[in-house]
Amino acid sequence: MALMYGAASAVLLFSQAAHAQSAMPMAGADAATAAGDGAVSAAEAQGEIVVTAQQREQRLVDVPVPVTALSGKLLETFKIQGMGELSLYTPGLLVQEQSVQRSGFNLRGITADDSSPVSEPTISVFVDGIDNSRQGGAISELLDVANVQVIRGPQGTLFGRGSVIGVLSVESRRPTNDFSASVSAEVGSYDLFNLTGVVNAPIVDDKLAVRAAVRVKKRDGTVRNLAIPGGRLNSIDTFYGRGTIRFTPTERITSDLIFTYQEDHPDATQFKSIVLVPEGGDTSPFTAAAQDRPDQGIDRTVFGVTWDNQIELSDSLALRSFTGFRRVKAAERWDGDGTGYAFVIGDQNTLQKQYSEEARLTWTPDPSFTLIAGGSWWHEKVDDTIAFGVNEQYLLGSFPSITAPDKPVVAATSYMGLPVTSLNYSGITRLNDRTSLSGYVNASKTFFDRLTLDVGLRYTHDDAGTSASAAQRTVGGVAGIVHPAGIFGNSGGNVSSYNQTFGFWTPRGALSFKITPDLNVYFGVARGVRSGVVDASFGTKAIQPVATWNIVKPEKVMNYEGGIKAKIGRINADLTLYKYDYTNLQVRDTSTVQGIINSAGKASGKGVEASVRGPVLPGLDLIASYAYNDSGYTYYVTAAGADYSGNQFRLSPHHKASLAVNYEHSVSDSMVGHVRVTQFYQSKTFFNADNKPYETQKGYAVTNIGVGLGDEAAGWSVEGYVNNLFDKNFLLDLGNTGKSFGTPTAIRGEPRVAGVRFQQDF
Repeated sequence: MALMYGAASAVLLFSQAAHAQSAMPMAGADAATAAGDGAVSAAEAQGEIVVTAQQREQRLVDVPVPVTALSGKLLETFKIQGMGELSLYTPGLLVQEQSVQRSGFNLRGITADDSSPVSEPTISVFVDGIDNSRQGGAISELLDVANVQVIRGPQGTLFGRGSVIGVLSVESRRPTNDFSASVSAEVGSYDLFNLTGVVNAPIVDDKLAVRAAVRVKKRDGTVRNLAIPGGRLNSIDTFYGRGTIRFTPTERITSDLIFTYQEDHPDATQFKSIVLVPEGGDTSPFTAAAQDRPDQGIDRTVFGVTWDNQIELSDSLALRSFTGFRRVKAAERWDGDGTGYAFVIGDQNTLQKQYSEEARLTWTPDPSFTLIAGGSWWHEKVDDTIAFGVNEQYLLGSFPSITAPDKPVVAATSYMGLPVTSLNYSGITRLNDRTSLSGYVNASKTFFDRLTLDVGLRYTHDDAGTSASAAQRTVGGVAGIVHPAGIFGNSGGNVSSYNQTFGFWTPRGALSFKITPDLNVYFGVARGVRSGVVDASFGTKAIQPVATWNIVKPEKVMNYEGGIKAKIGRINADLTLYKYDYTNLQVRDTSTVQGIINSAGKASGKGVEASVRGPVLPGLDLIASYAYNDSGYTYYVTAAGADYSGNQFRLSPHHKASLAVNYEHSVSDSMVGHVRVTQFYQSKTFFNADNKPYETQKGYAVTNIGVGLGDEAAGWSVEGYVNNLFDKNFLLDLGNTGKSFGTPTAIRGEPRVAGVRFQQDF
């Protein structure tokens, strides 16, 4: 790391000296980050969408990769504040935002939602060039954002770790040399309150500028909790802040230092039993719950620092580097059985620390050829404890289950003459210490101004170490009977450690042909790899001082895709067909309470993605998308012997479609009114790999609307909105912790929420 810092500093000094002889304007990648005030660029005004899916600026129509790009202006138009809302505008993407701590990103049928500290992601989330993929810290506010890009298919060659089936890349707005500010306030259903402020200020003309964005957002829970007086579930309590300092010592050098902080303290997530009827309620996931744990809830803080340097070494050579640090501290306490009985509880406490450095050179000796080469160093330490507490009196007595819902609730205080504990609490602590080094190169060459060949290769070396221990305690010292050493075992105070290295190549190739300058066809092949896993387990029958190590091979996918992209006036359209095949697919085996990670063997998928966006009539902008996906397990037998071969992936509907329109009309010289409507649909979804019929979500549609008025000259705007206009009932998940104990629990989606927003720009 020190070597990289030294190299970057040397290059910085060299560039400053070179500038004294020859100055040139900011180019390529700098242009995107320079536009930080949210103004519509000249390219946007002409309907051009510029993306960086190949780590350089290109027109969307020219890129041989399926990309959905949402500009900051579009995010503001459709009032997109969180990552969960991205599903409404992106073909093939489904974001399952249970809470800030529990999130799932599904792309092309593959879901990244593993909370294990030792497993690697399958879908990467990058914010300002820094990897934010691990579950506990992946969800963040989309505030004052320049653009969001969802890049589908394996992207490991250019983006590195975790980009097995795609990348979600977020870039914040950067400081500019003009003063600007805005403040917005929002109130709505369930005592929603949202206050947001953004300010941009130049400090030294053309040299130094700062930008800050802050949001405070609170809302009562949308679900009543009958087990606790006045209790609510699924609330919001978030503070988010970001500050950016931009230093531009010369026209060739741009250096951004970005600080981010987010703090969340929502009430507990709804985990409602679909088996046991609560007093005064029913088993519907869409009515009041009864979760009796008094201390349930979530506490999370996320802090990050990013140093983004862009340096033009010459007319044809540019360097960009990203240095990052992230710290995520999170604690979640939940009622695992989702009932008013003290049966199952769960706890997870996580501390993540991540350090990263990447340097990338881009050489463009002529417009027809670009060579990109770079390397990265990434180091992570995750200290995580997950624990379950189980009332063995219900395990040995009687408690309703999904297969026997009419069983009475009976607590057995004794069993075969032995006392039975009311709480057998055990947990496993794992420290993941992983260092990843990689180097990559990608070349793009255009022949005859029409035919372009892109090829790239990355090598990654992972050094993965895990330390683990397990502990158990029971109430009153009464020994456990069902789980003598606890659900996760007991290491007797001993800590075991194991280290394993993994090395792998991730190549890509793409060929594209321009039929016309605005009509492009392409075909691509890419290999994605998810690094291997070093996991530990302990016996549950007696104290086991030394861990049993589970080494899971890297997961591999071969992806083939072809498509066509077109730009007609200001309208962009695309169609993609893809097919992929997985080997050594890594899954969490839910047939065991411990959820051991293992290889599911083989899986495959195929599908179609299409989108159209742009102004279809004067004042009427449209975003339409459709995705068909047919994916599942080719071969998968669980540790318990259950054969899931042929089953559909979880959270993977066959059909997903959306239509978003925004109509603006002038009502006076400076005042403009608007109406926006977003319609979203997805077909039947399974929530678990076993594809149980009672753990599914039927197809459903959700409609969001907004009506507003704004005065461009005065800088103010106001909008009234209703999300989920028809109050459609739908689920985010079903199964969860309770599934392992025979009482699956459900998490409902957002009900109808209405509100009013007011914004003033200065």
